Amino acid sequence: MKTRSLLLTTALVAAIAGPLLAQTPPAAPQPGTAPRARTALPPGAPQPGTTPRPRTAVTPDATPPPPPPAPPVGAAAPGRRAGQAVNIKIDFTLTDQRAGGAPVKRTLSVVVADAHTGQIRSQADVFGINGGVPLNVDTTPELLPDNKIRLGFNLQYDWAAPIEGGERGTARGTVIKTAMHDSVSLILESGKAMIAAQSADPIGDRQVTVEVKATILK
Repeated sequence: MKTRSLLLTTALVAAIAGPLLAQTPPAAPQPGTAPRARTALPPGAPQPGTTPRPRTAVTPDATPPPPPPAPPVGAAAPGRRAGQAVNIKIDFTLTDQRAGGAPVKRTLSVVVADAHTGQIRSQADVFGINGGVPLNVDTTPELLPDNKIRLGFNLQYDWAAPIEGGERGTARGTVIKTAMHDSVSLILESGKAMIAAQSADPIGDRQVTVEVKATILK
């Protein structure tokens, strides 16, 4: 009986003392001691008790590749096909004629690879004519699937006219030099000539005919 009373008394004391201990405030700091200050962490530093996150290595931007080298003179233009391994001979015949006079012919020939450009440059210095008298041709042949040839060319032909009416400048309206510029694109059959252009002097009676022939070389 005494043992049972002792157990009940002990349980009652524990039930009353438990809430009182839970409500007891934390112990105040001892007099004369200052609270411990927290150390300021730099921005981005890991917090105490946390595992730092590994940083991803930053790779610098790759250096851009150098620009492609410029194509050699006479090479096919960018975006155009390279052309077949075939040469094409281009013949130009210029017939320069005045009314009542014998025709004067000039012939030019150039051999060009398929889909490439050929150039002819010639110039004569004439007394009294500033800048000289040029005869220039640029031509680009292109071989088609049916063995026909697409030909484009630019022709510059300036020719000094003979002096009429005495010395130069004494006759009003005397033609000193006529400049002719032709830019043509046409389809040709191999070995067959075609008249590509015919120009007339805007003042005099001069007429210039341009005949072109393209031949595929085997």
